[in-house]
Amino acid sequence: MSDSEKNEQTSQDENFEQLFEQSQLKNDDFAIGDEVTGKIVFITRDTIFVDISGKSEAIIDKMEFTDNDGNCSAKTGDTIKAYIVAMRGGEITMTTKIGNGPVSAELLENARKFAIPVEGTVITLTNGGYRVSISGIECFCPFSQFDIKPVPQPETVVGNSFSFKVIQITERGRNIVLSRRALLEEQQQQRENELRSVLKEGDILSGTVVSIQKFGVFVDIGGIEMLVPRTELSWSRSVDPSQFATGQKLQAKVLSIDWDSKRIVASVKQSGPEPWDGISKYAEGQEVNGKIVNIIKNGAFVEIEPGIDGFLPVSRMSYTKRINRPEDAVSLGSTVTVKLIDIDASSRKISLELVTGEPDPWQTPLDSIREASHSGIVESSRPNGITLRLSNGMVGFMPREESAMARGGDLQSAYPAGKEIKVAVRTIEKNGKKLILSELEALRREERQDYEKFMNQQPAEGTGSAFGRLFKQKFDDMQKKEGK
Repeated sequence: MSDSEKNEQTSQDENFEQLFEQSQLKNDDFAIGDEVTGKIVFITRDTIFVDISGKSEAIIDKMEFTDNDGNCSAKTGDTIKAYIVAMRGGEITMTTKIGNGPVSAELLENARKFAIPVEGTVITLTNGGYRVSISGIECFCPFSQFDIKPVPQPETVVGNSFSFKVIQITERGRNIVLSRRALLEEQQQQRENELRSVLKEGDILSGTVVSIQKFGVFVDIGGIEMLVPRTELSWSRSVDPSQFATGQKLQAKVLSIDWDSKRIVASVKQSGPEPWDGISKYAEGQEVNGKIVNIIKNGAFVEIEPGIDGFLPVSRMSYTKRINRPEDAVSLGSTVTVKLIDIDASSRKISLELVTGEPDPWQTPLDSIREASHSGIVESSRPNGITLRLSNGMVGFMPREESAMARGGDLQSAYPAGKEIKVAVRTIEKNGKKLILSELEALRREERQDYEKFMNQQPAEGTGSAFGRLFKQKFDDMQKKEGK
């Protein structure tokens, strides 16, 4: 024997020994109902052969992987999971799901006995449940066994396919009862066991909305549901659970877990950054659009963005009109334009002013306001003074001592709401938009103007000089009273 022949023989011996060792490592301890994982090693016209690490290969009907157009999705080398449904003479028969291929009475009996899931299509409603077809074999699923929760509209599932468990076979296979609920409960328990070991408060989870209630929404996280209360759906005050839809994907932060009561509470709004973390993008004096989310006696709250509200007082709802009630200027749910007057990030408060399109009288030059007398309408009276609105829209306060009322008189009777009087501006504070008004000062100014007008009309000498002296004396007395 040549050296090359010796080497070839040695190589064959080694390969045989290696294959023999591998065969000894294979496990043949299988039973009907086992779920196994294997690799596709060969595909024929009708059958797929799968290596499941047993001493003999398993087979699956090729139809389970073939679509309506005859295209097979399986290929050699693919890894698949399947259930063992029969074992005869060393041959193992598997299925990925009973109902994906041909079905026999024996196969369904094995499905019942070994709890193997079956695939069925709901074909119609019947008395007390559904008629379900498993590869042409008609079965029955009671309404109570179709889902963990009652199906609101049973007819909506007709024509759809689902996985079931066979729970009863009687009358020699003529009466087969299915339960989808039993399968769902098993999956739910399996999911719960998985979550118990890993889930903790603070985790961020993704899920699908499955139920919408007035108090919040329920989100499915893979067989387990968690509740997102209404107050945790959004930072917005005006959030409504009906704004969400079943089937919608949500991300939420786990707030609490109670496995004994099977209750998980989560928050959508806390799964992201807090709105006030980005308050720096707003500046005082900036105009923004907002939504009226609440109205109280002295003003309204405006949502600038979900989680950031500002307060709009009645006094800042108009430059030129008296607003008695917030409802006279704004309505709940309406969109308004407001100016940011003050932002206090530390206390999370924003003061607002309504942008109405009216000219702002406070932009008028202050000197012209100080020097002129103004017509004012009484808006309210109290013992220590009167609030008036000037003809230019400004609101000011006239202290009691600045009124022309006789000493000891009843201020509120003398100055009823709606009365018009002449006033002058004593002091003005532009930043705080405050005016102190005086009726007495307005009268003094009128007298001074009358004197100056009269004096300008008198000749330098003559009979008018006597009147002039009288007016001059009166004017001097006025000056002394004013401390000039």
